Amino acid sequence: MLYGQQKFKLNDSIPDFKLWLLDDKIITKENTKNKVVVFKFWFTSCTPCISDIPQLNSLVKEFDKRDDILFIAPALDSKPVIEKFPFNFRIAYNSIDVSAVFNQKQVYPSYFIIDKKGKFSYIDNGNKISEFKELRKAVIKALK
Repeated sequence: MLYGQQKFKLNDSIPDFKLWLLDDKIITKENTKNKVVVFKFWFTSCTPCISDIPQLNSLVKEFDKRDDILFIAPALDSKPVIEKFPFNFRIAYNSIDVSAVFNQKQVYPSYFIIDKKGKFSYIDNGNKISEFKELRKAVIKALK
């Protein structure tokens, strides 16, 4: 499913990236191979970005027994600012450079699902067309 105008199209390979997580681990294109990756690009003063956290947390909980899916939330904010958010995604901080590549329109929140082959299977870059149920359906489809 594709919502909005973006440099990337469905089935395009994802670009190289490097994200620093709150737990001091690093996520890259290489260490996400053979996993479905759900990205949510956001920042802390974006009201829509914050308001969907409870629904997204329930999505993480639904798939928490699986080891073939990662939920990653690259934030534009610094580590001290985002540490307090009750978000069950793995949060990356200071992600402005990666956001600029994935989310060229810089519209937030934006969602991307990467399939196990490292290709875009869902893109919603802030057009508000997508609903949570569509995101969930796209996750299920990518896991098949």
